[in-house]
Amino acid sequence: MQLNWLKIFIFIGVLSFISCDSNTVFEENLKIKEGMWDRQEKAHFEFEIKDSSAIYDIYVNFRHGGDYPYQNIYLFTETRSPSGRLAKDTAQILLADNKGRWFGKGIGDIFDYQLRFKRGDLFPENGVYHFELEQAMRDEVLESVTDVGISVKKVNL
Repeated sequence: MQLNWLKIFIFIGVLSFISCDSNTVFEENLKIKEGMWDRQEKAHFEFEIKDSSAIYDIYVNFRHGGDYPYQNIYLFTETRSPSGRLAKDTAQILLADNKGRWFGKGIGDIFDYQLRFKRGDLFPENGVYHFELEQAMRDEVLESVTDVGISVKKVNL
């Protein structure tokens, strides 16, 4: 009986993790196979920008288990425009305080984060953009990472 309630809570958590609002242009979260994020396995996303005159915020979504071994995560990002222009950046998400208390929203032993990675960003071209996330920690394989994703939201002025 207790296992069924856990499944229900996890399902509700997944729904809230992938839910979107009216300003969301794109949101996708990818499951990390067996919770082991290999540096060589980059998370790829494609989204279309239809209004290059608008301003957008870009969020990085991250989910991990309670036994994740660090207080943070570093990520390398790449954004490629429809014409092929490449922008690279680095993001850090702080996950826990110095005493090991997780900052994320959690149900059971799973914790969710959404970091506003870019604020007030412009996409100068209409079309399909390619976005890539790569874990940039010292470990070649990062344990207890369950999902990563991005969300692109149009900013209302």
